[in-house]
Amino acid sequence: MNQPITIDQDEWLRVLGKGMITLPKKWRDDLGISEGDIVRAKKNGKQMVIETAKAITAPYRIYSDTEIDKFVEDDRLPPRLKAKIDKKIAALKNA
Repeated sequence: MNQPITIDQDEWLRVLGKGMITLPKKWRDDLGISEGDIVRAKKNGKQMVIETAKAITAPYRIYSDTEIDKFVEDDRLPPRLKAKIDKKIAALKNA
């Protein structure tokens, strides 16, 4: 059975002021990292992993206008409760 051979690409990096390091240009080119790009660093025990934003999936969802309208409608106060709250707020303002 043939298994892929991986070769570690070790580099020694100098830590500069404020903890800055420079990623080797070849790595940046291979990973498609450009100046100003965002990367994520994770600490795992005594190891650090840096991931490009291209490898990260964002945990969010885009809602449609109809869904947002439904959320707003569901959050509306019943008229009697709204009137009661408005009355208390007015009393606090006048106090």
